[in-house]
Amino acid sequence: MLTSLTVKNLAIIENLQIDFENGMTVLTGETGAGKSLIIDAISLLFGYRASNNLIRDGENKTLIEGTFINYNNKVKQLLADLEIDEEDEILILRREIYQTGKSVGKINGYTVPVSTLSLIGDELGNIHTQFDTQKLINPKNYFNYVDDDEINELLKIYKDKYSIYKKKDKAYKDLLNQDNIANQKLDYLKYQLNELEKAKLSINEEEELFKQSKVIGNYEKIMSNYQEFKNIYENNNVLDNIYDSINYLEKIASFDENMNSKKEILNELYYSLNDVVYEVINESSKIDFDENEIDRINSRLSVYSDLKRKYKMSTSELIEYFENIKQEVNLLENHDFYLQEAKKELDKILNETKNIADEISIKRYNNSIKLENNIINSLKELQLKNVEFKITLDKDNLKENGQDLIDFLVSFNKGESVKSLNKTASGGELSRFMLALKEISSFNMKDETLIFDEIDTGVNGEVAYAIASKIKKISEYAQVLCVTHLPQVASICDHHFNITKDSYNDNKTVTTIKLLNNDERVNVIASMLSKDEITPASILLAKELLKK
Repeated sequence: MLTSLTVKNLAIIENLQIDFENGMTVLTGETGAGKSLIIDAISLLFGYRASNNLIRDGENKTLIEGTFINYNNKVKQLLADLEIDEEDEILILRREIYQTGKSVGKINGYTVPVSTLSLIGDELGNIHTQFDTQKLINPKNYFNYVDDDEINELLKIYKDKYSIYKKKDKAYKDLLNQDNIANQKLDYLKYQLNELEKAKLSINEEEELFKQSKVIGNYEKIMSNYQEFKNIYENNNVLDNIYDSINYLEKIASFDENMNSKKEILNELYYSLNDVVYEVINESSKIDFDENEIDRINSRLSVYSDLKRKYKMSTSELIEYFENIKQEVNLLENHDFYLQEAKKELDKILNETKNIADEISIKRYNNSIKLENNIINSLKELQLKNVEFKITLDKDNLKENGQDLIDFLVSFNKGESVKSLNKTASGGELSRFMLALKEISSFNMKDETLIFDEIDTGVNGEVAYAIASKIKKISEYAQVLCVTHLPQVASICDHHFNITKDSYNDNKTVTTIKLLNNDERVNVIASMLSKDEITPASILLAKELLKK
């Protein structure tokens, strides 16, 4: 639900801040005052296409900001997926349009692409004008009116199955395609497999070979340093001297106890040093210069080097590649068996997916019968009494949302056969058809913001009262904002804003908006009744309308 809207420098709007409530809100005012600009501002927040022509003359940018609360779980999931924080479950959308053509979108302070605003906007609400019927006449959107919570739960299961089915179908087709090149490819892979199998590559072995090669390559240096190390301890009696020093300290300690700690330190040092010297000398005795071993190491390293150069891979990549072609050779050698198994798995998941799709189709058919009757009754209330309406459900291949192709067929005149909605209805008829759909499905739009921009143009009398009644009923479930010229619609709302425009001495035109009290509403509705001229009769009629 939209709670506040800030608009700056949008055409003749200089700076407006509007607070909205739940229920039904109407926007009235003279032609050109800026009513539809309010709707344009919300559409920009919802990610609609922007033009720098909308920027107020003399300004650098247009800014629109809207605050929303009580939004649905789909919005919350989108925010979570986008890693956008929610604070007190308040959502703030912001759009800035610059003279340069640059457009910036923000959600709760996070900069986002305008396409993301569109994703969020689709879940926050929708905007409908008399001439904007693309969404209404697009068959892919008909599912929104036919599907209910029960079907949506089944669709979750179906989509999981369908995803598995698509993977199994691809795997089976890949196996079929392999049949054509299997023999030729198998010989080549076997050659590679044999070569790599003989090589017996190992990351640990290669590292050890490099280590051994380095040691043998520096044999003389290493042995020379070992000898110097031994000379220090053997020729200079280092360990013996430390041992003697411990004995001297022990004798001193009999007179001075403070020397006991020093003696212990030297004692530990002596045994530790003794161990190190022993281990180093022992290690030096293990090193042996063997020309045959050098040849073996170099020969083995060349195997690694040659294969890496040939396959243009690292050792780890070669090992992974070996495992992959081992599986592929197995697959090709047993191609018929795996093909049969893949077909069994595909048929199994196809059958499971089809069963759920059939169940969904049955429920959609039952819902479509109810929807047909409800739409016809609602359209009759909107003074379209000769209407004939039919929902067709044709079965097609399995798709993301099931196996059904839905179309809305309608005839608004006696004697005419039903045709697809997008080929039949006029602008006014489409508006009333849309209104009937919104009324019937409004309970699914709780807390969304539904916007009607002059959908009542060109109607009067009973039709006007019927339209007003429908919009009011929709507002029991969703927040409704409505731009209207009809006094019948204006009089039935919960909140009434009137929009005017004024010119200043500097020849600038500015739009202002005012929330009307009851007396002000009487005057505005009276003006609407008598074509902008308030008369005693129009005042009485306005009061009567408001009383109703």
